[in-house]
Amino acid sequence: MSHPPVKTTILSIAALSAMLLSGCGASASPSSQDAATQPEVTVEAPAEVRVSGPASPPSLPILRMIEADALGDTDIVFDRWESADQLTAAATGGHEFVAAPLTTGATLAKGGADLTLLNVSAWAVMGLVTSDPTIQSVADLAGTQLHIAMRASAVDYTMQLVLEQHGLADSVEIVYVDPMNGPEQFLSGQISSLVTVEPQVTMLQARDPEARSLIDFSAEWADITDSKLPLPTAGTFVNGSFAAEHEETTTAFQEAYAEAATWVSEHPEEAGALAERELGLPGAIVAAAIPKIEWDAQPADEARPAVEQYFSQLVTRWPESVGGALPEASFYQR
Repeated sequence: MSHPPVKTTILSIAALSAMLLSGCGASASPSSQDAATQPEVTVEAPAEVRVSGPASPPSLPILRMIEADALGDTDIVFDRWESADQLTAAATGGHEFVAAPLTTGATLAKGGADLTLLNVSAWAVMGLVTSDPTIQSVADLAGTQLHIAMRASAVDYTMQLVLEQHGLADSVEIVYVDPMNGPEQFLSGQISSLVTVEPQVTMLQARDPEARSLIDFSAEWADITDSKLPLPTAGTFVNGSFAAEHEETTTAFQEAYAEAATWVSEHPEEAGALAERELGLPGAIVAAAIPKIEWDAQPADEARPAVEQYFSQLVTRWPESVGGALPEASFYQR
């Protein structure tokens, strides 16, 4: 089946505030037959599953899955979200899967949303880009004004943890900018340092020869946590009722997503073309950004230690970021 291209701009990539989904579940009526002779109930695969995702890297494997007809007889219908309101609508409108920030999923689950984490697909996709020649290290940020795309986001929380680790929490002025306008302000010279996400970091460096990527957030995270566990930021969630009723489809989706993520990492040019065709993003920029992203779609149970470490860092400082408390074990799809 054909999927019309979605028009957007590179600036929408930073708009990473997400919501979740509700699902559908049905129960079979019990038979009056004796248990020993009762026929096994077979749940047919759904004709389609609806998936919601942003115009950013976590959606690329989903688009590849559609292109490769990864679920066979089950069609994948992709709906792109552009705002929190749209994700809220998708979360309560029957989407079986959604790509979203981990903090959003945790908050919604605490609020009663029927969802579980299926995988973690985005790891440390953020970056700090600066055009200020006097800033050569994190220490040089002292006494400066640092602009961050989106308050109360993974980018915001992680950058504040980095500043705290370096003893700079009180000496750096944080100013929040609209993620849609921040890159334009940077390129026009209105601001000189911006914390945002890929592929915006790559785009800013490509368009401004003075722009440099300053921080290795994976290395900073290792220092903050004194751990080898990576920094998770976003993932794919599945409606809990759907997952319980359609275990085979849920498992197949995760396996296909992991395979598609590997394809994206190994075929950056083709993946860039896919992003341009379906998301309206500059293909060359996306292709250049892909090698900078860790494409490891870890199943939720495997990624759980890293997610819990991440949430533990957040909940002590910003409890509202994860709904007030760490998620229960049921949050992680098995």
